[in-house]
Amino acid sequence: MATRYVPDDVRAFILKHIASVAQIEALLLIWSNPEERWELRQIAARIYASDTETESALAGLCTDGLLVCEAGVFKLRTSAENAEMIRRLHEVYTRYLVAVTDVIHGKSRNMLRAADASGPGKDQ
Repeated sequence: MATRYVPDDVRAFILKHIASVAQIEALLLIWSNPEERWELRQIAARIYASDTETESALAGLCTDGLLVCEAGVFKLRTSAENAEMIRRLHEVYTRYLVAVTDVIHGKSRNMLRAADASGPGKDQ
């Protein structure tokens, strides 16, 4: 179903930068309110995730260069190209939530399968 509703470029962005629903929720929250001073607990409360899950999600977004954290405050740090892609991601996520989450969860399932296939005892 996801291939029908999620354009290829948006899918590629998700596969490259988004590992969880918490990540997409955090990214879109900060993108939609860039003037806010977003701290970890504030973000966690708004996306209904634990502090630990939110911290992991934000760390990944910072590592990928989509967010920056300065003095405990998270802000958007993107190029014009990424800003446009996040806008498009928001548009698709708003209209096709299930399809977008299918892409995210499919990525996670594929990573687990790959880890299982190369796990201990597989080469013996």
